[in-house]
Amino acid sequence: MIAVRVVLVVMGIVCILSAAPGAVAPWSSIVHWLGVFGLEPIPEQPLVVYCVRLSSLGFALIGVFFLVLATNPVRYGPMVALAVCGLLLMAALALVTGLQIRMQPPWYLADAGLSLLAAVLLLAFWPRGAPVSSVNEM
Repeated sequence: MIAVRVVLVVMGIVCILSAAPGAVAPWSSIVHWLGVFGLEPIPEQPLVVYCVRLSSLGFALIGVFFLVLATNPVRYGPMVALAVCGLLLMAALALVTGLQIRMQPPWYLADAGLSLLAAVLLLAFWPRGAPVSSVNEM
């Protein structure tokens, strides 16, 4: 179960560190980093700023979710299963969206690859026979 905890903690930290700055950083910094990723600057229009900031905060909160799961993966078994499904969806969305917007491949492949790797590792390290449902334990 230690390996499951490590994967969840690593993903939690990665999500928080990669997304939290987008929720609070100056807009000029966000535009700069988009250029680093090979994307054109996005306009500083209220709706765009609102969507970027909220989605960044949401992604950072997913990181907090992973950290909470890491405290007791067996107890939160159904949520770990949900996390695996979410990671698989994130991998697919990163790949499809990266291709659609013509982002430089290393960036979206890193997101897709890390999400897929984390999902596979969680499945591989989950102890056989460990309960996935903990409704009675709560």
